This record gives sequence, structure tokens and C-alpha cells, in this order.
Amino acid sequence: MSVRIVPLAALVAIAAWSLPALAQAPATPTPGAAAQPFEDEDLDVSRIDQILRGEQEVLQGDMFTYDPAGRRDPFQSLLNTRPGEKEPEVARPPGLAGMLIEEVRVQGIVSTSSGILAFVQGRDKLSYIIRPGTKLFNGEVERITPSEVVFKQQVSDPKQLKPYEEVVRRLSD
Repeated sequence: MSVRIVPLAALVAIAAWSLPALAQAPATPTPGAAAQPFEDEDLDVSRIDQILRGEQEVLQGDMFTYDPAGRRDPFQSLLNTRPGEKEPEVARPPGLAGMLIEEVRVQGIVSTSSGILAFVQGRDKLSYIIRPGTKLFNGEVERITPSEVVFKQQVSDPKQLKPYEEVVRRLSD
């Protein structure tokens, strides 16, 4: 649904269109002509009321929402963050999905008929089973070999060619 804000000139044009008596009235009154009040005529102002109600809904925020989808909010000032000040922490989901790659420690690697799996210990001192494709807070498991687990960590550096970096965690780490 698109939201359009009607400029004042358009409102005036609509008012002139919906009120033919105003549009046809001479710009300067003729001498001797008495001013005729508009009370005698039946004026249709429903279109103007509808436009004004639409503007009120837009201004109240009933018709417009913003979903950042992981991007920076463009309506938030860039000058609000001070140098050396950390950005507010994002609430992490519970479990393995809320842990950083740096916070897990590889405990064991097992080869099964369905593939190779790894056991890791998280920051909450619980053990988790991971396989290629398992998501963590800042990356995912790319591949598991008999001696190491390779993670694909997301990097937010626009200068790098790849938007990710490979982090290798060995079994002895």
C-alpha cells in the first residue's frame, strides 16, 4: 500500500473543483452587486473531509510502518553515536543460535553414516551437536573435517571482497 501526501495546491484545486460556485465566481466583485452568502447552496465537502482524514492517518502513523530488516534505520541520526561509545547490544536468541563463534569450544568430532558431526561447548557450559549448515549468532558451520571445524563468520567490512571470513577451530583448541 503506497502512501501519498497531497500538497496544499492539490487541496485547493480539489476544493475549487468540488465547489463550482467558487470556481465560477468573478475575482473582483462588480460595483453594486451584493455579496451572496453560500448558505443558500448545498455544498459537497465530503471529498475534502476524506482527504483530511487520510492526512491525519498518515501523520498518526496508522498507515506507515518501517521494517529495517537488519539494516541501519535511515531515520536515525548518524551523529548520535560518539567515538569510543559502543552501540547498544542486540538481544541474542537463547541457545546455540545466540552464541558467537568465539564463544564455542570444539569438544569432539564424530563420523556417522549420515555425515560428520561435532560436539561443542557453549558459553553456557552446555554441549551442543553441530553439523554443516548449523547457524550461530555471527556465522554458520561451513564444513567439518576429522580434526577441525570451519566456520563462515559474517564480516561487516565493506572493503573486503568477501562478506565473510573463514574461522578454523581445531579439536585441541
